[in-house]
Amino acid sequence: MAKIGLWINAVGLLISITGVLLLFLHTTNQYHSSIQDIGSIAVGYLGFILLGISVSLTGVALVLRGTNE
Repeated sequence: MAKIGLWINAVGLLISITGVLLLFLHTTNQYHSSIQDIGSIAVGYLGFILLGISVSLTGVALVLRGTNE
């Protein structure tokens, strides 16, 4: 179970890093940063980042569960 947890943790970190990079690229682009509805777009990216964090925490929980068995 610990090995699966490590893989899930890595996937979660990858999702979070992707969300951060997409948010950074979106807000630094002159065309996209001038869009009026940047708040809802940023919330979407933040939701993507939080999804990655929750997946990563699930992986940590599986690792801890696997070490206790």
